[in-house]
Amino acid sequence: MCAPEASRARFHHHSGLAAAARAGVLLFENSPAYRIDRAVRPVVKTAECQVRCAHVVLAGNVYLGEYGDRVAPSINARIMPVGTYMIATEPLGAAHAEALMPGRAAASDNNLVLGYFRLSADHRMLFGAGESYNARTPRNLVERMRARMVDVFPQIANHRVDFAWGGFVDVTMNRAPDIGRIGGDIYYVQGFSGLGLVFAGMAGKLVAEAINADASRFDVFTEMRHQPFPGGRHFRTPALVLGMWYYRLRDALAI
Repeated sequence: MCAPEASRARFHHHSGLAAAARAGVLLFENSPAYRIDRAVRPVVKTAECQVRCAHVVLAGNVYLGEYGDRVAPSINARIMPVGTYMIATEPLGAAHAEALMPGRAAASDNNLVLGYFRLSADHRMLFGAGESYNARTPRNLVERMRARMVDVFPQIANHRVDFAWGGFVDVTMNRAPDIGRIGGDIYYVQGFSGLGLVFAGMAGKLVAEAINADASRFDVFTEMRHQPFPGGRHFRTPALVLGMWYYRLRDALAI
């Protein structure tokens, strides 16, 4: 058993997790699950305790981390981590910002390793791109991102970068979300492939409906077929890195 009083998490009052906590959900930090024992009721094991569950939802994406191949090897092989990052320039001023992107729509290029950009409310250029395919954040991240931004918008080459942030998203071979069940009582949602901000909330609702005995919408997504990335546990990442370098070279040589 776990001790809720010892490790109950606290969240900002605007967080959706805070709403769950107010509804009586117990939330724990720093307690990674390293194994799920399949039984009549699955048992989730951590380093310090175990929890017997009626239902389990795997929603860790690439952050299942080192335990992913132990917790759910059949689905962990179907996603790969891609580091995606953003930079924000200093405020450019309303007139300059409008001249760069009239109408202020969000946009992306058509490269395979795409860049995406928009203007903020305070007239900064927000520029993002996928910059890491080996599960490590590049050391020269800001310089690399700035170079890509200036390649698209040379007019702001002399403006400083004030902020940089990012993390890892999980991509599937076909770039479609991977949603389904392992047996009848373990649900998983993963593989949002950069669209998780929009789709993750919806996926959570579909899982909740399925657990509550209405799987009609959930089952639509389980019909999608997903293939594992080639290379197995040890060579998936090197294979992806080589493949993405090839496509980046094609993007660079495109006219």
